[in-house]
Amino acid sequence: MKKIKTFSVLAAVGLLFTACNKDEEQDTTAPVIQSVTINEEDHDITVMVGNEIHIDAHVTDNEALGELKVDVHDVFDGHSHKSSIKWAEVLTIQLSGKEQHVHDHMEVPQDALAGPYHAVFRLIDAEGNEGEFAEVDFMITNASQPQISITDPDFNDHVHVTKGSTLRIMGVVTDATDLAEIKISLEEEHEEHDHKGTLDESLYEEDFDLDGSADTSWDFQADGNVNIAIPADAEEGHYILRVVALDDEGNMNVFEGEVHIM
Repeated sequence: MKKIKTFSVLAAVGLLFTACNKDEEQDTTAPVIQSVTINEEDHDITVMVGNEIHIDAHVTDNEALGELKVDVHDVFDGHSHKSSIKWAEVLTIQLSGKEQHVHDHMEVPQDALAGPYHAVFRLIDAEGNEGEFAEVDFMITNASQPQISITDPDFNDHVHVTKGSTLRIMGVVTDATDLAEIKISLEEEHEEHDHKGTLDESLYEEDFDLDGSADTSWDFQADGNVNIAIPADAEEGHYILRVVALDDEGNMNVFEGEVHIM
């Protein structure tokens, strides 16, 4: 009888440890980012250097939240720069509870390069489970960046072109000191862009390198002869005319206009 009781006690202790181990391994559910915005928007965001970006997020977890990391970095595609900086910063926000509305801010440095930036949100719960990330794109502007002015066609209205015709672009790109490069493309619009913001199915793509020391103005017609022949067999639908202007300091400006091919 004594042996049987001893065995029963040991068995009970073993079951207790097994139950504890199961409890410890129970939480494998990843937390969820329900929504994120920058300056109360999730697209078409522009921020001037020296100002703040205000971050709002709604996050949840089945057991307990841990932390939210906001990783801000440029998407300049490896372009060089001189005196200014490409802003890169990681903000870590400690969380608690199962649900939280997060509000925080980050200051854009006064000497940040103008151009496209990316904020990646990563959420981790108290057990170390990481959920699917979220991301928001935004533009930083400064007083030194190139200015893109397209006078024709009028992209404030719908631009329609027919297959087999020519899309003639008129206007100028200017810079206070020195333009370095201008890239122009007409590409089919898709719902998802890649990390660098490029598109697929290019109908036109040109890269103009300006080698002078004081190229302060560039004309779409006089300097670039930007007359885009639309193939007769082009796919009908929505396309994006994309103009990227880079100056000698590394500041970038991007223009995107919608073109409908019929």
